[in-house]
Amino acid sequence: MSESRPGRAGRLFARGSASEHGKALGGAAVGGPVVVAGARLGLAALLLAMLALAGCESSQERSAQLEREARRQVSKIADGGLRIARASSRVKVSGTQVLHASEGDAAVVTLRNVSTRTLRDVPLAITVTGRAGTVLYRNNTPGLEAALTQVPLLAPGASFTWIDDQVQAGEAPAGVSAVAGEGKSASGPAPRILLSGVHDTEAAEGPGIAGRVTNESGVAQTDLIVYGLARRGGRIVGAGRAVLSEVPAHGSSEFQVLVIGSVHGAQVQATAPPTTF
Repeated sequence: MSESRPGRAGRLFARGSASEHGKALGGAAVGGPVVVAGARLGLAALLLAMLALAGCESSQERSAQLEREARRQVSKIADGGLRIARASSRVKVSGTQVLHASEGDAAVVTLRNVSTRTLRDVPLAITVTGRAGTVLYRNNTPGLEAALTQVPLLAPGASFTWIDDQVQAGEAPAGVSAVAGEGKSASGPAPRILLSGVHDTEAAEGPGIAGRVTNESGVAQTDLIVYGLARRGGRIVGAGRAVLSEVPAHGSSEFQVLVIGSVHGAQVQATAPPTTF
């Protein structure tokens, strides 16, 4: 069974680390922080590693492609975090909401893919503000996990509700704005992920949403994010995420999402877009 890490605001975690609140359903959470040191040295090492992996297929074109990718990855580390220069023409932000509760703060953003292409890894920049319009939080801190700065998958013509439950506001937030950048066009069918038995929970850790996720594809899903929402009277009253370290190909795993807000008397739902193609 894969490790499930229920998210909860209160600390920032680099990709690959486990929340102190996170626990596996049947085991303890594991993981460690990701440390990046020396952009120049990192670039050289990354270039050498990627070129070595190219092996017998390393043509001039392939080598150039790997070099561009390496430089792009190091640039993302060195440039101070997420920045979107131009809003996407293919993805529209159709709704935003911020939640504040004793568990912490969460930003909820609903997006719509208005194109005819499936889009992957769509950058999403959010700005959380207070009552006086002061900026309380932006998700541009270097080291944030990818799921807190991008949307894994957007099907053509479809809407998706994305959640950041690691908002560090410092005070009760009043609103959130969002800008989506250009994602990558996906080729071929996306892996099929199904969720079943979705229900609300009231555990010692707080309100939550639990169920089972099944990977019907032949591709193992790593760092699969389960997004949980609770709605009452059409309004979102609870939101959270859980991270599944791996769901094997044609396998399944239980999940538990710790919710910021409430699930009492609400309709709950969960989604899990594929992360590995």
